[in-house]
Amino acid sequence: MLSLIEKYITLSGEAPVPGRPVYLIRLSGCNLRCDFCDTPYREERNLSLSAADLIKDITVRIERYPQLHVLFTGGEPLRNEHKEQLVEIITAMPGLRFYIETNGTLALPDKELPNCRYVVDWKAPSAGTKLPFLRENLQRLHPDRDCIKIVLCPEDLRWAKQTIGAIRQVQPRLPVYLSPVWGRLSPAELAAFILENRLDAFLSVQLHKYIWPEKQRGV
Repeated sequence: MLSLIEKYITLSGEAPVPGRPVYLIRLSGCNLRCDFCDTPYREERNLSLSAADLIKDITVRIERYPQLHVLFTGGEPLRNEHKEQLVEIITAMPGLRFYIETNGTLALPDKELPNCRYVVDWKAPSAGTKLPFLRENLQRLHPDRDCIKIVLCPEDLRWAKQTIGAIRQVQPRLPVYLSPVWGRLSPAELAAFILENRLDAFLSVQLHKYIWPEKQRGV
């Protein structure tokens, strides 16, 4: 069974498809405790569904709103108790576009999933995580559909420049998105850093926090 926190239709708030209508499915539990995590309710278990149940649920949503993409996030969707069932769901629905947001410390599925895009976090030092980025995942990402996302505080900027250099040695064309931690680094400061250092990266902001600044959940 899959343990879910919540599921709802919204606009994707972050890279690589900000503003895109998605069916967001938030899975319970995470193997990290980031200092600036914006999902403090990540351990809630409010729904329990089988893969077959969720396939039916997604089918109903898509029938009503055919343009939707499906976004699995968390928590951490690639924890062992979730991974095989997510692969089953994505494989069973080849006509849909799926995204998986993952924190970069766990292995991506072995099975090739052409209709799935991975948005892989690389946690900066300020996140205070105990587990390192799993560098083997870099080799398995596809530049034409996957990406790396790095969320930054001011003290992470020099590290970010070095990390982008390391990514480029393995993946010269893989999109890299840099995002400021809300309230700690402004988009203008990060934009200036990207331009001044001639970085091969995109600026990404948390769009949902601008659209719904007073809402902490359901967006």
